[in-house]
Amino acid sequence: MFLEPTLYRGGYAKLMKYLERRQRPFHDADKILPPRDVNLRRLYRKTVPKTTQSIEDLPRYDAQRKWLELQIEFEGQSELFRLHAMVIAMSRRTDPPADALPLFFRIWNEQGPLMAKKLSTRWLISAATTFADCGQNGDQRALGMGLSLLFDLIKLHDSERRNAGLSGDTPAPFVRPKDRPPLAYDMAAYSFEKGDLDKVMLARLWQLSERDATIAPLAVAMLRMVMVDHRSIFGRAQALKPPKQPK
Repeated sequence: MFLEPTLYRGGYAKLMKYLERRQRPFHDADKILPPRDVNLRRLYRKTVPKTTQSIEDLPRYDAQRKWLELQIEFEGQSELFRLHAMVIAMSRRTDPPADALPLFFRIWNEQGPLMAKKLSTRWLISAATTFADCGQNGDQRALGMGLSLLFDLIKLHDSERRNAGLSGDTPAPFVRPKDRPPLAYDMAAYSFEKGDLDKVMLARLWQLSERDATIAPLAVAMLRMVMVDHRSIFGRAQALKPPKQPK
């Protein structure tokens, strides 16, 4: 029980109810999925057609409605990507169809490098979250959770920065130490001159990516994005570090 007002009304009890609503299962989900031994290469070569059906004609929690939403999103792209998105949507809800997770793991086992190369960042993050929730072993769940939180927090942090009109690759101006406000929870501030928190965080995730072949293509793709894109907090952190002196 909290003795002070909470940031989120109702605290964690209310947040859990919100999560439960998001995890409500689809109706007739079994009717959507192909057999778990479906030919994935053939499915990849098949293109998602344009729909003529209206989403509003279908009930909110009907699996066919979600399938139609994904048809609109992936129109002109591969049917494999739409199936991947559908098994994610099913697997992260209560009582998923028996074939949903086997199909998800088959896709990443057999087509992992292709998926990691072709999927948008949104669906890479969703795949990582699915590994976090439903991974086959501890390494998959730990790495999935790490990647999911990493990108979600980058999005949250950098979206607030964007609202201030600051570009992602421009470091904020320094103020004098005496003018710097304290961090939340009385944490010690990160030292841009000597700190290694960012290096250790990324190295630990990379280390996990080397332990499991199924999630490795996904993890490598996401961690390479962090390594080369200058528009996130990780890029700005490197720009703020003093240049290394030659040995």
